[in-house]
Amino acid sequence: MTYLNLHSNRLSGPMPDSLGNLANLRELWLHANHRRDDPASGLNGSIPASFGNLSKLEKVKLRNNKLSGAIPASLGRLDNLEWFVVHNNQLSGQIPPELGDMDSLQLLWLGGNELSGSIPPELGRLSNLAQLHLSSNRLTGSIPPELGDMDSLRRMWIHQNELNGAIPKELGELANLEILNLRANQLTGSIPAGLGQLTKLRDLLIHDNQLAGRIPSELGGLNSLRRIWLSQNRLVGSIPLTLGGLPVLTQLNLHTNRLSGSIPQELVDLVDTLTRLRLFGNRLSGCIPSGLSVVPDNDLDALELEFCPQAE
Repeated sequence: MTYLNLHSNRLSGPMPDSLGNLANLRELWLHANHRRDDPASGLNGSIPASFGNLSKLEKVKLRNNKLSGAIPASLGRLDNLEWFVVHNNQLSGQIPPELGDMDSLQLLWLGGNELSGSIPPELGRLSNLAQLHLSSNRLTGSIPPELGDMDSLRRMWIHQNELNGAIPKELGELANLEILNLRANQLTGSIPAGLGQLTKLRDLLIHDNQLAGRIPSELGGLNSLRRIWLSQNRLVGSIPLTLGGLPVLTQLNLHTNRLSGSIPQELVDLVDTLTRLRLFGNRLSGCIPSGLSVVPDNDLDALELEFCPQAE
């Protein structure tokens, strides 16, 4: 057997250890067996350590079940594994550093579990990884700078954990990164100016942390940016004029910081693409550029500032 597909049913009970005897298995699809309208549904128990014997395995999808226990370190032996998708379960314990040995891995989705401990720096060895999904767990410690070595990474979701420390400047070396989501952690320090090198970045979501310092003007050179969410931090200084040069920006959320100075007139250049503008909860002064009033979702009324006179 090379392909086993039992997804989107109402299977329950544990996965048998005997699955580890399917020496030719390449794809295992057991996801989406837990149904909200049927609390008893969903695979439970632990992921069998015998999975580490499936040397030909390429794709595993176990998401949306009720699996618990630790992720087996034996999975690190799976040199051919490309997808390991186990989000939305009840897995606990630490992320095994052995996962960094899976040279072929492209998708690592561990989000929506109860994983704890730190992010293993060994994951930085996953040179073929395109998507790293660790969100909505209980991870602690700092973000390893080694993650900046993942040359193929396009999407990084590490939001809604308990991570602290600074955003590593090494993340600015992820030349293929399109989505960086670090929101809802306890990150401190400043936003690295090196993020301005991520020319393919579309979403920069680092709100709801404890970041301080200024917004780097280098972000204004990221012409692929669609969303910038820096709100609910402790950022200071002025809004960079360079943000007005972002050609496809749709959302700019800077609210609930300690930003000061005036609202740049340059932001008016964004009105053809901008659908959301949130600036409240800062220390802004001066007047509001009148052209910004056409942004569909804005909070300009909450700023308690007058609109600037229109040029004749």
